[in-house]
Amino acid sequence: MKRAFSALVLALCVVVPAFGIPKVGVLLKAKSGYSGYWSAVEAGAIEAGKQAGVDVVVKAPPTESDIGIQIQLLNALAGQGVDAIVIAPINKEALAVPITSAAVKGIKIVVIDTPITGNAAAAFVGTDHAAAGRAAGELIAKLVSDTDEVAILRHSQASGATADREAAAISAIKAVHPNGSIHADIYASAQPGTEAEKAQLLLTKYPNVKAVLASGTAGTLGMMKVIEEGKLVGKFKLVGFGYNLTPEVAQAIQAGELTAWIAQLPKEIGAKGVSAAASLLKGESVPAVIHTNVVTVTAENLKDPAVQALLSL
Repeated sequence: MKRAFSALVLALCVVVPAFGIPKVGVLLKAKSGYSGYWSAVEAGAIEAGKQAGVDVVVKAPPTESDIGIQIQLLNALAGQGVDAIVIAPINKEALAVPITSAAVKGIKIVVIDTPITGNAAAAFVGTDHAAAGRAAGELIAKLVSDTDEVAILRHSQASGATADREAAAISAIKAVHPNGSIHADIYASAQPGTEAEKAQLLLTKYPNVKAVLASGTAGTLGMMKVIEEGKLVGKFKLVGFGYNLTPEVAQAIQAGELTAWIAQLPKEIGAKGVSAAASLLKGESVPAVIHTNVVTVTAENLKDPAVQALLSL
């Protein structure tokens, strides 16, 4: 009897500290092992949760194409009594209704990375994708002439974030070179793992391009691989999107395989998303839109301390 009573007291001691602590569900587009990007978002979310004194529960489907699974995970979190959900929706239309349903239950919603359709979210945290795409387009416009061909290696038909980048980049290029040719019909990540193959397809279909914009990390790395293996340095300029900075990317910039790397800061996205949710749970107001930083890395600023610091993130 005494042993049973002692065990019960011990169990209560374990549970009681967590009682009353707000619980925040963080729902990513894919498991952290799928991409270093989501690993960084998760790390930022967990760190921010500890600082804010909330219990963070991270969930994610296996890949960024598993929309149905993400919806199931969202519904499960909503049914498990979480106080807030921080979500990076795979598809802004498909997730709009289930997110609204969660909000109706009184759950605070913070959307990160990719905006959703509708107004169910109390806040959006992420890169200003249109501004980042516009900056990429303006950079490419400086690298080509009025008659040069440009190609966009798109990321995915389901990704609203990269679609915003692509649209803004195309508009920026056309503003400077209205009569130039822009090819934008190939998606790098239609099938995960075939990005290099898609990059090669683009170059085969459009052999005269003078500049390529890869709107996603996977497509950028795939194009870098094609340039290196095909000894295509100098044949055209490559501007790519990614996150933080890796030795591989830094080396590609030094070698001239990559002209510019527009880096998002995913750890900052995860941290600001959870911080916003924690503030909402305290009854505090937060901005409807919270933008995180991007850093454009080129050969000219590669050695700057602020850029080199991205290598350690």
